[in-house]
Amino acid sequence: MVRIREVRRVAVDINSYELAPADGRPLPPFSAGSHIDVLVPNGMTRQYSLYGDPADRGAYRIAVKREAAGRGGSASLHDKAEAGTALGIVGPRNHFPLAAQARHSLFIAGGIGITPIHAMARELSARGAPWTLHYCARSADHAAFHDELRALPGGQVIAHFSEVPTLDVATLLAEPREGTHVYCCGPQGLMKSVEAATAHWAPGHVHFEWFAAPDTAWPPNQPIEVELARSGTVVQVPAGRTILQVLREHGVDVPCACEEGVCGTCETAVLAGEPQHRDILLTPEERAANRTMMVCVSRANSARLVLDL
Repeated sequence: MVRIREVRRVAVDINSYELAPADGRPLPPFSAGSHIDVLVPNGMTRQYSLYGDPADRGAYRIAVKREAAGRGGSASLHDKAEAGTALGIVGPRNHFPLAAQARHSLFIAGGIGITPIHAMARELSARGAPWTLHYCARSADHAAFHDELRALPGGQVIAHFSEVPTLDVATLLAEPREGTHVYCCGPQGLMKSVEAATAHWAPGHVHFEWFAAPDTAWPPNQPIEVELARSGTVVQVPAGRTILQVLREHGVDVPCACEEGVCGTCETAVLAGEPQHRDILLTPEERAANRTMMVCVSRANSARLVLDL
């Protein structure tokens, strides 16, 4: 449990929330790129990246854009949360870490996607490691932390402020650079463009933090059978239901915050069978190993899965 210590406007439609531990004890440490699950005032659970100094265990800081077309989580924070409001949190977890072996870090951020990159740039500056940021936003007023990032030593911030996209992703990423790792967070259109432009880069050198699962043309769902190894129970998952939904219907409590394959909360060990991975978190190597799966979205290529539940 945390309590909001301060609410601050950091850009058009973007508020920063400083979250202090309700019991006064130090918060768990986090690494740059981490996020937390936040139980917002309307009862929804949403994932927000942590920005700021990972060494500061006295408070977490998140920045939240009010999404007019969203599902209500951001509006709940903007409209109902204020200094003193108590919030439940889970985490932190990190599916977007800095690569230890990178010689140069190339960041591409769009709008509120700057949040995890803010912490990454701070960490690299503290280490004396070089980085470059291409920051896309509608205007300087919409670009949270722009001046603060420009002031960090050792980095370069290149602004692309316009109502329409101006960053030429294809040209920027045409030639892979030895030792360079690319990190991208922002609107789906920007991230899909970066994904396409880096298809020829070496595996493991391009990293994404998705707000929501990208649009993907998956094969039609097929009914599958799922065995729960700890009890021996076998459940039938029809084409129109997810594994997670059926598990819950049978009283199996698997935590999940997003139900889109983006948060990693429902990652479950696979003991037998071949999952059809539909998440956006597992690496190609992890998918090939088939040791775990996200039961909120993934299905199966085999007729039966055996899960460690």
